Amino acid sequence: MVIGIIDLVSTALLHHHGLIVELNPLMKPLIERSEWLFAAVKGMTLALAWLVMVKHFDTHRDFVRTAATAGACTYVGIWLIWFISGTVIGA
Repeated sequence: MVIGIIDLVSTALLHHHGLIVELNPLMKPLIERSEWLFAAVKGMTLALAWLVMVKHFDTHRDFVRTAATAGACTYVGIWLIWFISGTVIGA
């Protein structure tokens, strides 16, 4: 969740100042319309993921931990690929 919140805030701020473009094709139209809309939708998806994990944690603890870890690693991996492609390769 922390990774998602950091990504949400940094993406909205950097986009607002014209320093980045959103590469996620699902979120790009939202942030181009409004950083607040982007933040609201992204925040709701993070909240929904958190609620689902909380709901199932007592009965499926190992699965929730594994899914959260895999999700965090995937999230960071995709972010790194996009960051590197935008700064090193795209420069």
